Amino acid sequence: MKTVLVVEDSNTSRDVTSHFLQQGGFRVLEAEDGEDALNILRSRHVDLILTDIMMPNLDGWGLYREIRADKSFNLTPFVFLSVLDEIDDQVKGLTLGVDDYLVKPVTPMQLIARVNTALMRSERLEQYFYRNPVTDLETEQYFYQRFNQEVDRCRAAQQPLSLVVIGIGNYVSLVRGHADWFAESAAREAGSLIREKTRSYDVVADMGQGRFAALLPNVKAEKAKTWAERLNQEWDLSLVWPETEQNIAVDIGFTCDDLSPGDDNALAILKKNLGSFERKW
Repeated sequence: MKTVLVVEDSNTSRDVTSHFLQQGGFRVLEAEDGEDALNILRSRHVDLILTDIMMPNLDGWGLYREIRADKSFNLTPFVFLSVLDEIDDQVKGLTLGVDDYLVKPVTPMQLIARVNTALMRSERLEQYFYRNPVTDLETEQYFYQRFNQEVDRCRAAQQPLSLVVIGIGNYVSLVRGHADWFAESAAREAGSLIREKTRSYDVVADMGQGRFAALLPNVKAEKAKTWAERLNQEWDLSLVWPETEQNIAVDIGFTCDDLSPGDDNALAILKKNLGSFERKW
């Protein structure tokens, strides 16, 4: 279920818009103005921002500038829903780079269709990235491509190549006890920490469901295991559950394998280790 943040100072308009979206199958968060929205975004993951323009404290234009100044929201669709129906206002919004501009009133079908379109456009765009601009990790598709290349290269040159698969050990409990968005936020934070501990030429990817894969060229398995053990020992990550302000720990585990030199099926090893961290219900 995708989460939409509705930003609107009018209680009536906000309630109507939220109702339409909930009927369309979306989870909805609500904010009264731009400042309230920014506070929510500091602790909650959203898939799309739908906002009015004329609001007190921080209007829609200002909210857009604040959002786009933070790379964490590079791929988050931003849509204006406003009574400002002048062409100049619509052109201003689209020129700034917003994903869509809707003029009130809109029917439920129009709203759901435009929100879905903006989400699909963002998902398609993400497929073109080799590196996720939010986490700075390689994408899963790119990792598989590089994986085969690195295995072939290192085996041909008789150079060591280690594979470390890291998984959030309590990912399932984060989802069950809290929510998907909370587990996804934990995964993004974990990925950033892992990237900080690797070299610039290591291939590190977010493989989904709280799992990460790292290819370490010119590193033997024993040394890679030592690195992973140190990462595990020094690991200290927790997120605040906003409803209770409770700190929720994020735990990790890992597997480590030597891919080169050797004649084992490297892809089978990767899939097996990723499977050990799959979400199981």
